[in-house]
Amino acid sequence: MKDFLKFAPHALIIALLAGLMQLLDLQSGGYFFAWVGFAAWACYFLAGCTPKGGVKVISCWVTGVIASVAIIELGLKLTEASGNASVGFPIAVGFIAFFVILFEKVPGLDFIPAWFVGAACFFGANNLLGGDYSKSIPVILISCVVGQIFGVVTVALRTKYGAMVDAEGEQEAASGEAA
Repeated sequence: MKDFLKFAPHALIIALLAGLMQLLDLQSGGYFFAWVGFAAWACYFLAGCTPKGGVKVISCWVTGVIASVAIIELGLKLTEASGNASVGFPIAVGFIAFFVILFEKVPGLDFIPAWFVGAACFFGANNLLGGDYSKSIPVILISCVVGQIFGVVTVALRTKYGAMVDAEGEQEAASGEAA
């Protein structure tokens, strides 16, 4: 139970950050979506919990958004040509996905899960914002950057708190040895 309670401040830190992210959503005037920020925040940890990984996430989200726009535009053209969205969009998705996977071998753009998470968030935001790229692209990219900042802050606070807990544990161990 003692170890569980030692972890409670970390849980409180995350709870406060999560609440702050939701507040940002409510106060942003539509320029930030918390659900996208949360996805980006998670990607920070999937990319290794480092600023370098965060930059890679942002790069891959940007390219994921570009791929998403390409899917939409190609899908519309193929649908127009075929007269059937059930033909146009699946072909567009498959065609673009083929090229996305090739980026596994391109340093800096090789974190393919971030492409797909960024693309999924873009499709959702773009739909909510009426298909207006001039609105959806900035929202996605701002939300991604905010998520990466929250990742950096989380790691910094967790590291600081972890050092305090470790120092406490060392003191307890030393006093136990002296007794």
